[in-house]
Amino acid sequence: MGATEMLDAPGEWDEVRSDPDPEDDLGYEPLEWDLIRTEQMGEDQWVFLPEDGDLLEEDAFIVANPNAVCDLATKL
Repeated sequence: MGATEMLDAPGEWDEVRSDPDPEDDLGYEPLEWDLIRTEQMGEDQWVFLPEDGDLLEEDAFIVANPNAVCDLATKL
């Protein structure tokens, strides 16, 4: 299954490996993100913005509480 194909037909998920590759098996494209640390109403917040500014027009951003964020590479 290629990166441009979607998994939407019944049964296709059964064909995906138990530890799928995000790009090859699921079609995700990795992005580089910039992190902006800010405070809003007395609480810390992190804003993740894609390095590709054109993606902002597609609402590609994340606002998160720092306690809700972890480095997946170190959580394995």
